[in-house]
Order: sequence, then C-alpha cells, then structure tokens
Amino acid sequence: MEEQPKGLKFLQGIPGVLASNVSIFIFIFLFVYLVIFGVLGLFVDWLAPSEGAQLVLGNYTNVTSALGAAIAAGASTQRLSETRKLHHSHEELRGLVEGLHRKVDKMSHDKPGEAPDCNK
Repeated sequence: MEEQPKGLKFLQGIPGVLASNVSIFIFIFLFVYLVIFGVLGLFVDWLAPSEGAQLVLGNYTNVTSALGAAIAAGASTQRLSETRKLHHSHEELRGLVEGLHRKVDKMSHDKPGEAPDCNK
C-alpha cells in the first residue's frame, strides 16, 4: 500500500474525530447552553448566556451545524467501515470457494477405480 501524505491522513481523520463521543458531548453541551438556555433566557433573564459566552462558544447556527456534521460523519464512517469488512469477508469466502472448486475438479479427474486423495 502506498504511503499517503500527512495532510491527507489528517483530513481523512477528521470525520472520526467529529464522530467521537467527546466531540458529540461537546456539541450537545454547546447546543443546550446556547440554544436551550438562549430560548429560556428570552423569558428568564438570568438563564440567558452572556454576550461574551455567546461570542466565545459560537453562535446558534454554528453549533447546530457542527452537531449535524458530527452525526453525519459518524454515520458515514461507520458505513464505510462496515462496507470494508464486508468486502474483506467476501474476498475470503471467494478464495475458499475457488479452492473448493479446484479440489472438486481434481477429484472428478481421478480414475474411477481409485479412492480420491483429498489432501492434494
């Protein structure tokens, strides 16, 4: 297998990082703090996030889109992993079936009076 440049490896690792449990927890925390407390803060002033907190932690749209991206990245990473495992299993099975066919062909070419040698 050919070595990939470090930048490409880094970019390919991003979906896994976004889909990690830590990232999901952070995005959910930010969503709850900024969106839920932001909406509640419209009615109860002391629940509203401060303007400084909103500036530092991001705005509502960025948090919700990051959460959506993390979930989508996790789903696609999981599907890709499952597909690779399936292809690997399929290749192993195909190799075993081809070996079985070769053994059956050898047995069918043996002389009728002889006992077949399955260890060939």
